[in-house]
Amino acid sequence: MESILVDERTKERKVSDDGNMQKCKNQFGTCISYGQNVEDTVADVYFKQFYENMLSGTSDPTGLLRLYLDEWMKTRNKPKLVLDLDHTLINSTQDLSRDEMHLLNTVSTTKDAGLLHRIHFEDCSMLVKLRPFVREFLYETNKMFDLYVYTMGTRDYATKIVELLDPENKYFISKSKVISREDCKQSGVKALDIVPGSKAYIVILDDKPSVWTEEDRINVLQILRYNFFASSFPSSYSWFKSPAQMRIDEKEADGTLALILSVLKRAYGRFLNDYKQPGFQPDFRRILKDMRSEILKGCVVAFAGVPSSLCHGRMPLWQVAEKLGAKYSKLGDASVTHVFAVQCSTEIGQWAHQNGKFLVHPNWLETAWDLWFRPPEEQFMLLPLYCISAVLPAPTPSLTAVAVPTLANGFH
Repeated sequence: MESILVDERTKERKVSDDGNMQKCKNQFGTCISYGQNVEDTVADVYFKQFYENMLSGTSDPTGLLRLYLDEWMKTRNKPKLVLDLDHTLINSTQDLSRDEMHLLNTVSTTKDAGLLHRIHFEDCSMLVKLRPFVREFLYETNKMFDLYVYTMGTRDYATKIVELLDPENKYFISKSKVISREDCKQSGVKALDIVPGSKAYIVILDDKPSVWTEEDRINVLQILRYNFFASSFPSSYSWFKSPAQMRIDEKEADGTLALILSVLKRAYGRFLNDYKQPGFQPDFRRILKDMRSEILKGCVVAFAGVPSSLCHGRMPLWQVAEKLGAKYSKLGDASVTHVFAVQCSTEIGQWAHQNGKFLVHPNWLETAWDLWFRPPEEQFMLLPLYCISAVLPAPTPSLTAVAVPTLANGFH
């Protein structure tokens, strides 16, 4: 009868069907065939060194044993943060536009410095742009979470990117913490079944929830997509200048990753509070849902001339508003606090202005969803014709509204 055994010294899972021990083929720490997790934690590494030194008698293992016990105490109940790579922590390209060639003068020559790097493969090379604040982000999140990388890129690609993100091998010391497309059970679909531990203890950071199984999307903390190079934008955006072309980038201290870090800290704080409650099971899925629903709590929204087909991602805007905690009502209701419009007629503008309502572009709603906070309405206000006629020397027939652009994405 076939059985699964564990070599206690090496922590390798082996399969026995005839009394002989055979090493499981998967080198990334998870036995795909049997659905068993055999990850090497930092504590495991210390224990291996301690055990081998004790057997050989080459050194006093006391220090290693203490490290093992300390690490085991820190990580036994540590939740996990599963990190996407492309458009979440980095942006990469094989092709630079003519306006981006200036970047070649800023490529870093060492892995531990700078944000722009070149990685080489057998048949090509790529430029990799690290998202601003990414190393500080990893340092801070590692205090709260056990970090994993999960990418649909190849194993070779994932390994090279992780070497840039973690040049001192502090966070992804075990191979099982780097998951690539070769480890996926379903082609083109990410799933948490190959990440060890309870799903209630896992947060996923990804710019694209749709790549995950429907069951696991509730674990996703969606982050604003990071596009730096022109090649990352659709061909229909040929008129659009990329941040690289404009020589700008996200800010460090209050950019997207810094904002997401604050969300994770709040979620982790709630997780710890729940953990301390007797008989109460902490669950990041519930915590994230609750935090999301508090962002626009107290807002009552109405839509004026906004197409019902208008979505954020795949979600209708009215549903976005509800998940953010806002209530939906009809235009003209006295309880309405925000009116959303793409263009505003004089009647809509007059009603909103006379009744003290915010008249904003739907981008305000989308930004609240992406950045996990209520952005200032002033950055998204629509000004109707009757409001701006006093400041314009002459009315412009084609002008129906003025939308104030936002810098909420943290560019500089």
